[in-house]
Amino acid sequence: MQSYSAKRNGPAQLLPYLALVITWALVHTSLIVFRDLPVFESGLVGPDSYMRLLRVTELYQSWDWFDGTIDRANAPYGDTLHWTRPFDILIMLVALPASFGMTFEKAIYVSGILVSPLLQLMTALALAWAMRPLIRPEVWFLPVVALFLQPAALAYSIAGRADHHSLLMLVFVITAGFTLQALRNPLDARPAVYAGAGAGFGIWLSVEFLLPMAVCLAALGTPWLFGQREKAAQNKWFALSASLVLLAALFAERPLEDLLEPSYDRVSSVQFLIVVCILLFWRAAEFYENHAARQTHILGRLLLGVFGVASAGLLVNAVYPLFFTGPMAGVDPRILPIWLDRVLEMRPLIPQDRDSLGAFIFYFGSGLMVLPFFLKFMLEERRSDRFWVLAFIGFACLILWPMAIKHMRFSSYAEVVFVMAIAVVFDRFLQWTHSIHSDLSRGLVRGCVITVLLLGPITVGTMLKNQEADAKDASGQSLEACNVRQVSDFLETDARWAGSQQTILTFLDIGPELLYRTGHAVIATPYHRNSDGIYDSYRILTSSDTENARRMMAERRIDLILLCQSRAEKIFFSSASDSLYKRLSEGEAPQWAEEVVLPPSLQRQARLFAINR
Repeated sequence: MQSYSAKRNGPAQLLPYLALVITWALVHTSLIVFRDLPVFESGLVGPDSYMRLLRVTELYQSWDWFDGTIDRANAPYGDTLHWTRPFDILIMLVALPASFGMTFEKAIYVSGILVSPLLQLMTALALAWAMRPLIRPEVWFLPVVALFLQPAALAYSIAGRADHHSLLMLVFVITAGFTLQALRNPLDARPAVYAGAGAGFGIWLSVEFLLPMAVCLAALGTPWLFGQREKAAQNKWFALSASLVLLAALFAERPLEDLLEPSYDRVSSVQFLIVVCILLFWRAAEFYENHAARQTHILGRLLLGVFGVASAGLLVNAVYPLFFTGPMAGVDPRILPIWLDRVLEMRPLIPQDRDSLGAFIFYFGSGLMVLPFFLKFMLEERRSDRFWVLAFIGFACLILWPMAIKHMRFSSYAEVVFVMAIAVVFDRFLQWTHSIHSDLSRGLVRGCVITVLLLGPITVGTMLKNQEADAKDASGQSLEACNVRQVSDFLETDARWAGSQQTILTFLDIGPELLYRTGHAVIATPYHRNSDGIYDSYRILTSSDTENARRMMAERRIDLILLCQSRAEKIFFSSASDSLYKRLSEGEAPQWAEEVVLPPSLQRQARLFAINR
C-alpha cells in the first residue's frame, strides 16, 4: 500500500507548481497583448533597461570590470552610474543559452527582455517556500498568485524591463524566508547566517536594502529584548554573514585605491561600517548574556540596546555624517525641483485628492483589507511559539509601509509583506469556511472573498484615478512620444550623421535609448549622478536668450537638437513661454540652427535641428 508521503511526493504534487507557471505565463502574455507593451516593437521598457543593457554590452566588449563610466553620456565628460555588477552578471548568465544561436550582443538583448519575468517566477517559488512557517503547506497557491497581481511588484517584473528591482524582490523574499526560519528555531544559527548573507547581497545590489535588513534585525532583536537569550547569538551570526558579504562587495566593486571611498548611493565603506557596528553590538549582547553575574532582564537589555544604538549612531555620524540625510545625500540641489522631485518612483502615495486616493487603494488596498484581521490573529498567538514568526510581518509593515507611502519605489517590498499577511488571513479564512456545510455556499463565499481581496482594490483604484492625457507603459514612460527606434535608425543610416559621432541635446528620458541604439552621444540621462547634464540641457532649452543658449551649446559641442514632443518632455521644458524649446517646437529655429527634413514616417513625431558652427 502506497504511503501518504509517497503520494505527496508523486507527480500530483507538481500540479500546483505547473499551474503556477501557467498563471505566470498568462499574466505576462496578457500584459503584452492588452497593455500594448512594446516587446515586439522595440523589446525594452523604460530608459533604465536600455542603459543597463548598454552597460552590460560595454562590460562584455571591454571586460574593464571597475569602469562603470558611460563615455557618451553627459557629453563630452562622461557619466558614472551608481549601479553595481551583480545584475549585470545575471543578465550575461541568462544570455548564455541564447548565445549559441546568435551573437552575444543580441543574446544580451534577449536576456534583457526575459530576465525580470523569470526573476518574478523565481520569486513566486521562493515565496511559496518562505511562507512555510506562516501557513499550512496546502494553501500556498492563491497567496503566491496574489504576488502576480500586486501592481508595483508586477511593474518591475514585466517583459522588457531589465531592472535590478526584480532581483531585489527575490533577495527580499529569500532573506525573509530564512529570517522566519530563524525566528521559529532560536537554537539554530544557520538560517540567521543565510538571512544575513541575503541582506548583505541585497545591500550590494542597492543601498535601499538597508530597510529590509532593518526589518529582519527588528524581528530577530525584539525577542531577545523580551527574554530569548539565544537571539543574541543568532543576530551576531546574521550581522557577521552580512558584513562578510559586504566586504566581498567592496573588493568586487572598487579598485584597491578607492576601497574606502565613501558613497551613499551604492555599496561602500559607509554601509560596511554600519553592519560592523551591528555585529559589534550583538557580540557585546552575547557576551552580556553569557557572563552576566545575575540573570539578565528586560531593563538591562533595553539599556544595552539604547547604549548600542546611540554609540553606533554617534560613530557613523562622526565618520560619515551625510549618511543620515539618505542615499541622495550628494545629489546636486539644482536638479531636485526640475527633475528628481517629479520622478514617478520618488513620488509619495499619500491620499490628497481623488487621483492620489485611487493610487493609494491601487497599491495598498489588498494589504489594508487584511491587516486588521492579521493583527487580530497575531494577538491571539501572543503566548504561542508562532507569535514572533507572525510579528515579522508586523515589523515589516511598520518599517516598509511608511517608506512606500513616502516613496513609491518601496511599494514592491510592502506588497510582498502584504501577500504574506494575506496568506495568514487566507489560511484562517479557509479553516473557518469548513464550518459551512453546503458545498455550494462554501464555494460562493470563498470565490467572492478571493475576488474582492485580489481584484477589488485594483478595480476601485483604477476607477478613482484620473486618466493621464497620454498613455503610459508600466514604467511610467509615455507611449505617445516619437518612436525613438525609428529616430535612431535614421541617425545611424543617414549619410550626414552615420560617419561620425554626433552630440545630441534631447530630453533626458530618451537619452539611454539613443545611446544604446546609436553610436552618438547625449547630454542628459535620467540618473542623479549626471546632474550637470540634466541641468545644462534644461538651462539651454528653457533659455529665452538664444545667443546665451548657443554659447552653452558650444561648451558642450552639441551638434543636433532632437525634440520628441512627448507630454513629459513638454512639461520638463515648460518654465518659460518664450523659451528656445517652445520656439523650436513651433518650427521657429534661430539663425544658427537648421531644421532637418525627417522621413515622412517621423515628420509628425519629432523635430531635429542641426547646429551651424
